[in-house]
Amino acid sequence: MRDVAQVAGVSVSTVSLALRHSPLVAEATRARIRAQADKLGYKIHPFVAAHMRSRRRPHAGLRAPVLALVNTQRRCDGWRNNPATLVRQMLTGAQAQAALRGYETRQFWLHEPGMSHARFSTMLRARGIHGLLLGPSSDLRLELDLTWDWFSVVRLGSGRVSPLLHRFVSDHFQSAALAANQLAQLGFRRPLLVVREPLSECHDRRWEAGLQTACAHLPSMRPAPALLPPSEPEAPLILRWLKRHRPDVIIDSSERNVMNQLQAAGLRVPDDIGVMTLSAPVAGGPLSGCVQGGLAMGAAAIDLLITLIERNETGVPPAPVTLSTAATWNPGETLRPEPSPPSSKRGGAVPFSRDTRQRG
Repeated sequence: MRDVAQVAGVSVSTVSLALRHSPLVAEATRARIRAQADKLGYKIHPFVAAHMRSRRRPHAGLRAPVLALVNTQRRCDGWRNNPATLVRQMLTGAQAQAALRGYETRQFWLHEPGMSHARFSTMLRARGIHGLLLGPSSDLRLELDLTWDWFSVVRLGSGRVSPLLHRFVSDHFQSAALAANQLAQLGFRRPLLVVREPLSECHDRRWEAGLQTACAHLPSMRPAPALLPPSEPEAPLILRWLKRHRPDVIIDSSERNVMNQLQAAGLRVPDDIGVMTLSAPVAGGPLSGCVQGGLAMGAAAIDLLITLIERNETGVPPAPVTLSTAATWNPGETLRPEPSPPSSKRGGAVPFSRDTRQRG
């Protein structure tokens, strides 16, 4: 600040007032000082600023710094009441870790009616917020135009958000490979992956790649062609795919849509066919499959955000970092081991169910 004052030909106190947009300094002088500060690369450190505000208001007490948890869903409660357990866990994990680190969190809705991105940025800055955690988006593609230089930002989820920012995601390649190996150990030989096409595209087809790569190194495994509908598949489509390709187990990318559809059609899981999910909510729960660990993702994202704030790193990063959490396996109750096939030859696919061929 002293360097800015010297170059601008004013006192340090005038620089301080100008950078706080004080009306005690003429607008022309404020503009000149801000221009010199930008030229010198001067930035106000958020913690120093917070400390000085508390010094100016000694009876107000020193409040915990605030992090904004930004709901990017299209509904105002789309994060905290999301139908996907994983998404809700991310919020819970972020809130808990922020409290543990001595931060307060507040939730803001990006798509509030009448709220532009410029107004959203100004609102957060006026409240003294320097750190933003962007929650997973319901839009698989999202264009953001916040005033990035004002904030340190981390986001959750692998939707295609522009610009590129530091983010935490699930390791989709690893979870699909884990699924293939676990299914092979249980005796399954012809898994069927079911995932919405837009979701697969936004995940860079990592589930498909993980499954295919793992199966290529498992001599007993010969996956069925993936079912890639444009939206969550309903029972008639699933049943047609099962009849045509005869899988012996289904890998569902959603939490339980496929299972619900099969049960509504009168099939029994796992008696008629086994189903596992790539989004099992908790270890020890009834759904067999991969636990993505939303609580850990939310907590890790907060840790990264706090690191950025403490280093005063704001704006769109020149080299965005993507960090991922590995899935763990939950045995659950929706799979049961397959009997040994009569032949060990590769390609001898078994029927997709034990007694549903007559059901068509």
